[in-house]
Amino acid sequence: MALRKFALTVLITILFATPVFAQTSNFRDVQPSHFAFEAINWVSDPANGAFMVGDAGNNFHPSRHLNKFEAAQIYAMAAGFRHVTHNLPEAERAVFARSLETWRTFLDTMANEYSSWNRTVDREIAFLLYRGILTTTDVQGFVVRNGTEETRPLLTRQQAVAWMVRLVGQAPQAGAISLPHHTPFRDDAQIAPIYRQYVYHARELGIVQGAGGYMNPTAHFTRAEMATVFHNALANRAIVQTATPGAPATISGTIANVHQDSHVSITSAAGTETFSIAANAVIMVDNTQRTAAALQDGMTVTVLVNASRQVISLVARSQVPGTAASAAPAPILHADEGVITAVTAEPSQTITIRTQRLRITGQILDEERTFSFAPNAVITRGGTAAEFNNIKIGDIAFFGFTQTAIHTLELMERERTLIGVLKDVRPPESGNPAILILEEEEGRVYELRALPATEFSRGSTTNLKWDDLRIGDALTAEVEFDRIIKVNAVGQRSSADGRLNEIRITERNTEITITQENGSVSSFIIRPGVLDVYTLRIGMQLRIALDSREVTGLQARNNEQDQSPVILGFIQSIRTDGSIVVAEGTTVTARTHTLTVPASALITRGGAELLPNNLRTNMNVYIVLTSPGATTVQSITILP
Repeated sequence: MALRKFALTVLITILFATPVFAQTSNFRDVQPSHFAFEAINWVSDPANGAFMVGDAGNNFHPSRHLNKFEAAQIYAMAAGFRHVTHNLPEAERAVFARSLETWRTFLDTMANEYSSWNRTVDREIAFLLYRGILTTTDVQGFVVRNGTEETRPLLTRQQAVAWMVRLVGQAPQAGAISLPHHTPFRDDAQIAPIYRQYVYHARELGIVQGAGGYMNPTAHFTRAEMATVFHNALANRAIVQTATPGAPATISGTIANVHQDSHVSITSAAGTETFSIAANAVIMVDNTQRTAAALQDGMTVTVLVNASRQVISLVARSQVPGTAASAAPAPILHADEGVITAVTAEPSQTITIRTQRLRITGQILDEERTFSFAPNAVITRGGTAAEFNNIKIGDIAFFGFTQTAIHTLELMERERTLIGVLKDVRPPESGNPAILILEEEEGRVYELRALPATEFSRGSTTNLKWDDLRIGDALTAEVEFDRIIKVNAVGQRSSADGRLNEIRITERNTEITITQENGSVSSFIIRPGVLDVYTLRIGMQLRIALDSREVTGLQARNNEQDQSPVILGFIQSIRTDGSIVVAEGTTVTARTHTLTVPASALITRGGAELLPNNLRTNMNVYIVLTSPGATTVQSITILP
């Protein structure tokens, strides 16, 4: 049977692998003598998924506590959450899309209710809600308000244990415990009733032991203690033996029969098998979400089946009766993930990937497999096309394959430092973070997410935001997957003179192209609000002030007098006779101009016409004069 797990290989690895620990620490602040040394090494090991990691300075911060947003990210990664889903089988991809769709309204409501809600974790929270690891009651406690003050509470010990029991699939067993129950802790009375069965069951499974006979349920786990709990829960074979065996798997085949819209029989390489259809199953037929009633015999399907042999996701395609394919069908790709352990270029291009795969029967296959590349194989890194020589030992690999040939390969490192140039910036929208697009010297391009906790600096200036950076800045970014932890930008102020050749206006920026006196052609970026680009004309001779590749100031030059009929600056003062004093540039020490504003002057703001008495000091303005060297205003555009 061609099977594939739904959860990250990480989860399968940490459930079943027997770890071998190094005697050296992975982190500067965790020594071999630390009580959680082995557990921290285990949860941060890439072979186990590295779902708990340190900072860019290689510190784990073992004594720090976690708020619920931070904890949700860790639990989601351990439970199978993926940031990159485009190369997954459709049945798995549908679960990620469906989880966010199912809980989007709820999460939007939370974000609208609390200004300190962390929207960058919405996808992870939705995934945990969909998997039943979190409940809406849990999530409603991620932010609390006392009067007008909002806080993000730390995760308590009893809450962490409840999440963990659900993560390992033991919630039904915990719910079956009869109360009253044998009391394993001296402070049993302090355990909230809604968490009591979880804590009892976790104690029986060895997930938590307590200290001196106490649970301290309302206290908080440190990161070191949390790593220990994950290690106890996920590396302990005894838990697996008492849990429902197996993990979700992907099966591709043809529908043989649909039974009363509650069961489906599928014929695959392993024969014909019958599965029940879960009540909340995602069912897609020809790219449209449908119910089980739309399924028909003969449809080709890819299904995701959980350990209880329930279909939790199904993607089906209709077949046209009476037609046969004239060409060989496209190969059915199996999907897996692992860590690249070897790269060979000669005599042929091959890579070796270490994977850990689970079969429904409970067998674990921990192996290294060597793959060649199929013709037209697609290699990407961070969603951008890459070459074979871009593959590195230690890369996390998400790959689609047939037998021993790779057809798709998505490469990703968990933590690394990227050095390059800021090519573009996509502002935040619809609750999503800003995206910085960085290009390395070798030409590789990365799309990186700027989080609320991202540290921005430019030169020696710290505590900046994403929009303080400039396109063309030289960047040094410390990233985790596609998330930016810290970034430093180095800009360069310069200028350029030339003839305006082209104006390209996009949703985010405007790009202008000029031909300089030496014949070279250069392009620069104008962000919205800097100046009114509609006042520019092709053929103008421009003098441009630059910060990296972004325009900060612009003058239109006259060839003969080298004077500008255009002024970009702000109104410094308004005289009693109606004339205005305009400071060119952005500082009060800039060159000033005293200008007459006749009644015939066109004054606009946002497309609406205004009168001279609507002008105010400190307004940013773009002014066109009647002629080079003149002091009479022809038009004023008031800028944001």
